[in-house]
Amino acid sequence: MENNTSFGTKQIDSFNEVMEIGLNASAEILSKLLNNDVELNTQELNQEKIMGLESFGDEPGLAVELNITGAISGKAAVVVQNAHVKEILNVLMSVEENAEGASEELDEIAIGTFKELVGQMASAFADSVANFMGADVKIQAGDAEEISDECDEVAQYLDCELEDEAYSLVTAFKISEILSGSMVISLNETALVNTIGRIMNADDDDYSEEYSEYDSNSGYDNMSNLGGAIAAARKAGQPTTVVKNGINVQSASFPSFAGGSNNGGIPLLNGNIDLLMDVPLNVTVEIGKTRKKMRDIMEFAQGTIIDLEKQAGAPVDVVVNGQLIARGDVVVIDDNFGVRITEIVGNANLLENN
Repeated sequence: MENNTSFGTKQIDSFNEVMEIGLNASAEILSKLLNNDVELNTQELNQEKIMGLESFGDEPGLAVELNITGAISGKAAVVVQNAHVKEILNVLMSVEENAEGASEELDEIAIGTFKELVGQMASAFADSVANFMGADVKIQAGDAEEISDECDEVAQYLDCELEDEAYSLVTAFKISEILSGSMVISLNETALVNTIGRIMNADDDDYSEEYSEYDSNSGYDNMSNLGGAIAAARKAGQPTTVVKNGINVQSASFPSFAGGSNNGGIPLLNGNIDLLMDVPLNVTVEIGKTRKKMRDIMEFAQGTIIDLEKQAGAPVDVVVNGQLIARGDVVVIDDNFGVRITEIVGNANLLENN
């Protein structure tokens, strides 16, 4: 990746490796949503004024706000040409390409749908980077809006002024043989500095204090060992992500349940529970719920996206015979979905009803 910033080669190489880990996860989830192979690769990192966003160019574009919290923090925005947004949505909806000369403006449905796609990619990105760093990282999509010539919207999303400088990560994308192009991931200084600082001090809770005196003109003088941070993390047994034959393989990172309780439930092996062991029960996993008017439901068609009243990445509910008994995270086992239980809500109601 070409580096047009004040950061050194080792710093940017290590930052790029972390970005590739996250982008591989984003590409994997986007591949599933579009039902086509997706590739995402970093090309260059530029330090430039937000006004005009030179790395993006003069084409009409859409910006999606990203809020980064947890072990690293900051603000970011994904900026994509309107033409590419429409082409990506065409792939999602399995429709033919737009007619030649069609308007490049995006309606609210297109903007909302694309924001949801970016939100899913951001969530996968955050989970993968969190596994690598061994620390909690969350990235959530915020607002989405078509950008003006001066890119006021990007400045607002990055919590900066137009005259301020941001870091523009130019990222190439390819969707099978259907579409290829590039997008810009714009980060404010806080996001980039915190990310590099966290890589350098993955096991140090006070890392932010050490790297708070960043000089945008000279960079960090004491970051010469950043290139070895990733290798050290792997040697220390921290979770990492690798790619083999196009398949994103992640080492698992699970919380400890030692000493946990049943949160008011009763142990399933107490009493005469053996009498009920062979009773079949219906187990349902609910990812979310919503309410729609009849007119909205009548307009459902192939490709319709239904917004649920649950944030991306939130635990799903495990319901047995109509009773909520647990919550967990969705996992993939071979080619099937599964749920890893993370919280036992209680089983007393289950026993009383059977």
